[in-house]
Amino acid sequence: MGARLCFVVLDHAPDEYFEDLVRGIRRFCPGADVHWYDSGPAGLPAPRPTVDVPRLECSRPLAYAKVTPFFFDMLEWAADRGYDYVVNAESDMAFLNDGFEDFLSSAMADSDYLAPRFARKTPRTSRWRPYRSLRPELPELFDILGTDCTNEAFSPGQVFTPRYVHALLDSPWYPRLREFVARNQEPGRSFTLQEVLLPTLVDVLGLRAADYPAHMTACNRYRPYHAASSVAHAHRRGDVPFVHPVRRDAAHPARRFVRALYDAPHRGSDRRP
Repeated sequence: MGARLCFVVLDHAPDEYFEDLVRGIRRFCPGADVHWYDSGPAGLPAPRPTVDVPRLECSRPLAYAKVTPFFFDMLEWAADRGYDYVVNAESDMAFLNDGFEDFLSSAMADSDYLAPRFARKTPRTSRWRPYRSLRPELPELFDILGTDCTNEAFSPGQVFTPRYVHALLDSPWYPRLREFVARNQEPGRSFTLQEVLLPTLVDVLGLRAADYPAHMTACNRYRPYHAASSVAHAHRRGDVPFVHPVRRDAAHPARRFVRALYDAPHRGSDRRP
């Protein structure tokens, strides 16, 4: 029996681009489970995706660039689900090739956490926005974690193992950290905290971390959006499982390429075209 893989998609209003992502995951990672974390506004009926994706009951409203509670909710939910790997996903990701499950089995053999652009010891003088905005809160965070430095990573496509999950949830300072993360929702607090906190926890917890291979990391970035040519190139390579970001725009050539790929007969092992 192969490893159990779960994708959790963070989305405030599942739409056609959410459905594109789910189609891509099911086409190229047919053995994986997919769940939806609903970060939409409270008090409004949650829109239901037309694709069959379970909504996590731990979902809550979240603000843009302040989604770190999602990761803690996701990890707490996953703790007793028996998954070997839990991966966060966003609807401007697009899966293009088979092999992600096999890649994880190899890449995670000596790692507890995999993240794009993982790097240790962010310089104190860094102008990187997540670190720069966190500076006023660093003394409290350092006191909670018992460290004096931070690591960094890019958010989409982080991979968590049970060892990461249980080491975090069993740590004696976890309740304090949870409170710290909850306060991050307040106005004036830091942005994109997860890109500092989650990779920093690796060293605090004595775990092992890895980056994606360079050719995959290059295809998973903040900006610019991928052109159709770069999406096509990643697909032709065959060893790039997904790209990010692809515009949420039905008329954009990159989005049209992705949809044409999903509509075409699949020559891989997918039994759910």
